[in-house]
Amino acid sequence: MQLLLAKPLRLRLSSRQQQSNIPRWLLLAILPGGTAGAASTTELERLVVTAQQQQRSWLSSAAAVERRQFLHPESASDLAVLLQGMPGLQADQRANLAQDSRLSIRGFGSRSSFGIRGIEVLLDDIPWSTPDGQSQPGSMLLAQLQSAEVLRGSAAALYGNAAGGVLALQSAPLPTPGVQLQHSHAADVSQQLVVLNLEQQQLSWSQARYQGFRPHNEAQKRQASWRAEFAPTFAPDLHIKLRFDWSDDPLLQDPLALTAAEWQQNPQQTNTAARSFNSRKSSAQRQYSLQLLPDSQHWQWSLWQGQRDIEQYLAFAGDAPASAGGVVALTRYYRGSKGQHQWQWDRWHWQLFAQADQQRDLRRGYVNLQGIAGDLRRDEAGQVSSLEAGVRSRYQTTAFGEFNAGWKWSLLDFQVRDYLINPQNPDDSGEKQQQQPSYSLGWQYPLGTAVSAYISLGRGFESPTLTEMAYQRQGAGLNLALKPTINRLTDTGVKWQTGHGMLALDLFYADSEDELVVDQASGGRTTYRNAAATRRYGSELSWQYQPSAYWQQHFSLSWLQARFVATLHGDNLNSRLPGVAARQASWQWQYQPFGTAHWQLSSTVNYRSRVFTDDQNRHSAPASTLLKVSSRWQWQQQQWRWQFWLAADNLTNRQYVGAVVVNQANGRSFEPGFPRQLQAGLHWQWLVE
Repeated sequence: MQLLLAKPLRLRLSSRQQQSNIPRWLLLAILPGGTAGAASTTELERLVVTAQQQQRSWLSSAAAVERRQFLHPESASDLAVLLQGMPGLQADQRANLAQDSRLSIRGFGSRSSFGIRGIEVLLDDIPWSTPDGQSQPGSMLLAQLQSAEVLRGSAAALYGNAAGGVLALQSAPLPTPGVQLQHSHAADVSQQLVVLNLEQQQLSWSQARYQGFRPHNEAQKRQASWRAEFAPTFAPDLHIKLRFDWSDDPLLQDPLALTAAEWQQNPQQTNTAARSFNSRKSSAQRQYSLQLLPDSQHWQWSLWQGQRDIEQYLAFAGDAPASAGGVVALTRYYRGSKGQHQWQWDRWHWQLFAQADQQRDLRRGYVNLQGIAGDLRRDEAGQVSSLEAGVRSRYQTTAFGEFNAGWKWSLLDFQVRDYLINPQNPDDSGEKQQQQPSYSLGWQYPLGTAVSAYISLGRGFESPTLTEMAYQRQGAGLNLALKPTINRLTDTGVKWQTGHGMLALDLFYADSEDELVVDQASGGRTTYRNAAATRRYGSELSWQYQPSAYWQQHFSLSWLQARFVATLHGDNLNSRLPGVAARQASWQWQYQPFGTAHWQLSSTVNYRSRVFTDDQNRHSAPASTLLKVSSRWQWQQQQWRWQFWLAADNLTNRQYVGAVVVNQANGRSFEPGFPRQLQAGLHWQWLVE
């Protein structure tokens, strides 16, 4: 524990700041404030649904899992805001909605240049990730979310092909019939929300306009959702959930990342290439889902289908005959189904599960003529099919605790058909199939009524995505040389829970073969390669404490060493994995002066150590410490309910890097973080009596 706490006691701030002690910053945390939705509520009867796909006691779970209860998700601008401060999770706010938020768990997923890679994302147990492991959570309606669970370690190997971890998001239960209206405004953001709650149904509509603190940084977003839950008269013990999610982002301007010199000179500037080529994106997504959940919980079945359309103008022309173009036009169709059956036999609990899903990408590329689509340079169809099946078992003993085991078999098939073939543009068609087994073993032992220990180990894999296979560093054609990453994971920990709080300490170790890393990123085109081997080890501490109804706090600390231990290129041997912070710390407070929700004060201090931008560790983004504060008032008169809040992000107006683009060939790796943001909001709700 001394080793874990020693280094973060003094923080290395950005190049324009001086060092300061954590206690000085943490004393600021007791001031009124905090970002709305950032604080966590201690749940003395916390249940885990992620680790075993069923409700289980957190204390008896043989896995590293953290649950976050969202207090006010409707005021968050992106998912990374809600997930700040969760141990083992790095949530980067890119301040660029054209690229989406970037998440990594214990360093897995850090290679992503946009969206999420290497992490399985679930929304109400429906996969939000494609079969090849991609996810763009920017199309989610955040106002509906109630909680998130992050599963780390070997237990995550049994989910999808993303062995790095699982992010399971849960929507709030359908509320009492009524109407909700909300408006919030900040210096650069304006958001509106309308919610109509009917009997066993909910209709939601949200729209937002982002002015952006940098030139060429505007964005417009529109989202809607319909949810329904009912039990049919012919089967009253069957619970049916229907859902439709819709999003339309007509304008997402991309100001591009900056070089280190540009960021130090003026982090609010925009690269000239962004204006020259009018770099931007527009996207739309529609998804339907159906879930059948019997009261007996002996079986479950889910079905989903959707479509995503993207048009993106990159910051280069892409006019070479063999180029893929500087304008991307993508239509993605996806669908899937999964089911599980479970039963109890004496002290054995068994669960069989299976999942099949498919995505089909129709991709075209055009020359970017200074913001106008020109000649066709790419025309192809790609398809990824995934089939997986497995078994989980749990054996409960009186003297030796609980044993868990799971095994999964996965089959992935990649196919690409090129329709644009000429002497200057050879056939880029290709096909590849992968089969991989995964397993997880765990043992949980109670050390007392309030303390338990666990140890687990497993093997998982992570396949390259269809997007990552699209380009080669040299030459044309699908990058069929990319192999899946094989991960061998071990973690152990201690959990403690009483009536006033919860404490968890997790230690982990992971060896990866053929790690997927960014080979080169230039002009909007990113290629990937397999590194020989990487190693990750570290520790995570989480402490929640709520002595009374007046105040509560949540402290988390993460320490991660992620290095190349064997490489194909000797110049990055023993280098740290780029895009990953070695240390993160967060302290969140919430204070209710009257012991009720009528007046809430909250604050959050987040610290992150420096982050390297390239495999050779030649450049890095400096460390940062940010303070968020807020105050919220709430009152109710008969069926009328009002909420008003004031908030400030980055209260001290620190200059920091929100995220980095790894291995950027032109040096533009720094994505500036938000300057000080002041926000005010009003929420009105009418409940039907």
